[in-house]
Amino acid sequence: MKRFGGENENLDTDLNIVPIIDCFVMLICFLLFTAAFTQLVFLEAKLTSNTAVAAQKSRSELDQFRLVITFEDAGLRLTTTGSSAKKINLLLPNVEGAYDFKGLHHQLIQLKTEHPDRYSADIEFKQRQTQAVDYDGIMQAIDAVRHLNDEEYGALRVAHKKIRNLELSDSEISKIVSEPIQHLAQSLASNEVAKNTDQKLLFPDVALVGID
Repeated sequence: MKRFGGENENLDTDLNIVPIIDCFVMLICFLLFTAAFTQLVFLEAKLTSNTAVAAQKSRSELDQFRLVITFEDAGLRLTTTGSSAKKINLLLPNVEGAYDFKGLHHQLIQLKTEHPDRYSADIEFKQRQTQAVDYDGIMQAIDAVRHLNDEEYGALRVAHKKIRNLELSDSEISKIVSEPIQHLAQSLASNEVAKNTDQKLLFPDVALVGID
């Protein structure tokens, strides 16, 4: 009620909530797009059905075998825990101020040889120094953990053919198969789970831990 010119007059005082609704609509769109882009972090390359099943089983059995690669200031630390794992706690020191991803990859080939039916790995970050997230380092670590490179995979295929006494092509005859790849081929071929999966992959189920 408000008095104008000596008379009482009723005024409508409805609250206009249209602007706040517009804000919430825009916020919902922002959250949806953010969630979609965040999900991309967890996308992996397509896996064959047998490999996907083996990876899911491996992830559910971390109490039996858990592989962790940790980014530390001094280098990369490789650890394994679990009831069926040989306990490893190995620091790969930095080489000329950079992480030794090549050395990590070679260690993982040996570890895959010993555990051919394991497909999961965790990458952790425990650096004390305050710095931006090293996305290039993360991608190099994932590549080292997930799969063999093309040269190694070619040698692995030759090793498998030799195990099965299959005929080799001219280019395969001249290919040198290193001892670690030869041992890996024998381990994969003798394991019922591994021999039916994509054998280019080492530990394709990768989880990132400790990224803010």
